[in-house]
Amino acid sequence: MITLSIILALVVITSFFVIRNLFLKNEKLDDILNKYEDFISKQNEAIEACDQRLKQVDDRGIFKSDDEIGWFFKELQSIQDALNEFTIK
Repeated sequence: MITLSIILALVVITSFFVIRNLFLKNEKLDDILNKYEDFISKQNEAIEACDQRLKQVDDRGIFKSDDEIGWFFKELQSIQDALNEFTIK
């Protein structure tokens, strides 16, 4: 009976330390995930701000229709369209 009590006590103590270590690792992982969420959120805001600014700059279509500047503006818009695919919807 004493042997069984000792074994049970060791299992309980070992389980406590294992659960505690897993809990601490989980907290660290949560911190890392929160940092990534903040980073992704900031990137999303930056992409949306660039998209709005690009639309605001050429709201009358002046740059699109100009031959000399139009090709550059079209390339800039294609880059923005590619970035828009990475925004959170």
